[in-house]
Amino acid sequence: METQNIDHIGIAVENIEEAIKFYTEKLGMKVVHREVLEDRGLKVAFLTGKEGETAIELLEPINHEDMNNTVAKFIKNRGQGLHHLAIKVENIESSLKELESQGIQLVDKKPRPGARGHLVAFVHPKSVMGVLLELVQPRE
Repeated sequence: METQNIDHIGIAVENIEEAIKFYTEKLGMKVVHREVLEDRGLKVAFLTGKEGETAIELLEPINHEDMNNTVAKFIKNRGQGLHHLAIKVENIESSLKELESQGIQLVDKKPRPGARGHLVAFVHPKSVMGVLLELVQPRE
């Protein structure tokens, strides 16, 4: 599987507005995209630095009490912090097939719509040394 580069680093937060304030005021980053993913129960914001290469994705659950929501569950069990690492791939379907053929455990066997209109799929942390890995195929 050939990756293009790191797309973003996902950070689970309890309050997206407070997190945005921290990253913009203290670290000089800028918000480049905001979205509510109703189907995933998430509020997300993407921020970049001066170069704009790799983004930080802030993720806040819409309902913090919903333990079916993976981010709400993550925050309850582990607190705020690094949630996932996302890498860009050219063809997400072939990347998933290749990983599965190598015995890599997938969370998603098929891509699904993600933030920014991109296709996404997750690889189980058990296969990635404890890191939840997101594959991202940017929209055309």
